[in-house]
Amino acid sequence: MKRIALAAVALVMCVATGFAAGGKEQSKQKVIGYYMDASDDYYKAGFDVFKALATEAGWKVLDVVGQGTAPEQLAAVENFITQKVDAIVVVQNSPQTTSECLKLAKAAGIPEFHLTHNPPNEAGLAGFAGFDWVYDGELAGQSAVKYGAKKIVMIEGKLGQGTAAGQTQGFLQGYQKAGKDIGNLLTNVGVKGAGGKDLEIVFWGSGGWFADPAKKVMQDAITTLGPNGFDGAYVQNDEMMTGALQAMQEAGLDTGKYWLGSSNGKEKSWNWVATGQTTMDVNQCPTLEADIAFQQITANFAGKPYKKAVYVNFLPFDKATLDMNKMVPWIRDDYMKKRAAGAFKYDINDAVFRENPDYK
Repeated sequence: MKRIALAAVALVMCVATGFAAGGKEQSKQKVIGYYMDASDDYYKAGFDVFKALATEAGWKVLDVVGQGTAPEQLAAVENFITQKVDAIVVVQNSPQTTSECLKLAKAAGIPEFHLTHNPPNEAGLAGFAGFDWVYDGELAGQSAVKYGAKKIVMIEGKLGQGTAAGQTQGFLQGYQKAGKDIGNLLTNVGVKGAGGKDLEIVFWGSGGWFADPAKKVMQDAITTLGPNGFDGAYVQNDEMMTGALQAMQEAGLDTGKYWLGSSNGKEKSWNWVATGQTTMDVNQCPTLEADIAFQQITANFAGKPYKKAVYVNFLPFDKATLDMNKMVPWIRDDYMKKRAAGAFKYDINDAVFRENPDYK
């Protein structure tokens, strides 16, 4: 009897130690290594939603935030591999660095997924979720054409990143596809004096995706051109638009008299467009992007087929088309609440999430 009792106690202890809270086996808890190239609010918003979804699924997420250098990304991925994580998510520093990381992850048998910036299409890449940045810029170009803007201040994001280059290309194509004369702009990006009779980029600058550098660019543009030397500005994200608006307001300019277009569609931009401070924006959210990556990883773990590379859906808006009920939030709790209510489409299998043809 005593031996039977001891055996029963041992069995109970095995069960107790073999399961985590909520009945999940500790040995089967998935661990995700998540790397972000910088402490950018865009990256953080995506991470917050990814972690919320991962936590609901019973996963553990190890996050590392770099300071925009290639060695940090490489070191983080190497460390994730050493820790034997089940999957890696990367918001990359550069395609060249990612190429090294993919080789390491593949050799270790760990799937690597990417967000936002286009990674190289190489063996080891298990998934990519990002936006069609060219079309994003094209939507802004279409709006500027409709407004009649011809002299544009261009404030790009981080020079050298495909996201910024894609938006610039798309903006110029928006004019070209509308049959407008843009001269040699598409082959002379950033060259002073390039352009045609329907579009001239009168001032080029990079704000690095942040408000203060963008404010300085706009201040320099206003000083150089004067208030009548431009009739619009394409500022490629909402943080840079914050700086650009400050510069214009401090110079005593009525921002409502200029065509002002941006991208991101953060909550504050809804108010800008509604009140006429800016002309248009694109609700292009890292929260939804990270949700798609979560779904890719979920399918990968389950051994199910999934769209490997996805153009995440976005929504352009101006004052006439703005419907706040349909907007995808950047704030995690608001995102999760609207997601649960089915206020926007988030299922990767929905047709609005197109496959990126550059990845097979």
